[in-house]
Amino acid sequence: MFSYIHPILAAAVLALFGYVASLGIRSRNDRRGAAGLLRSHARIAPWMYGLVLATWVAGLATTWWFRPERALAASGHFRAAVALAILLSASALSSRWMRHPAVRSLHPWFGAIALLVAAAQVFLGLQIMR
Repeated sequence: MFSYIHPILAAAVLALFGYVASLGIRSRNDRRGAAGLLRSHARIAPWMYGLVLATWVAGLATTWWFRPERALAASGHFRAAVALAILLSASALSSRWMRHPAVRSLHPWFGAIALLVAAAQVFLGLQIMR
């Protein structure tokens, strides 16, 4: 039962991640509402980032405590989680320098690639749930 804590938390965080990404994407297409969408994106994204990292720690903890038959940090799911944490860290850092055109052009790519890695996380996680 407790081994399902991580997947349930991850599903909720993934939904929030999708919402935060949608705010950023919609701001590029909605010139009139862009400022409000970007404010919401900037307000919610740090919380989402923290929740992603907390979910990563919860995954390690639940594996350690409730799934001792699984090798800790040995799966593709874990490696993808590390990549996700790195990408979101790069996104969070780049958000501090959005006034620079080069950074502003890279920032959405960090988020887009992170979203794809998060989607892969779902499938990699489902493979090890048995």
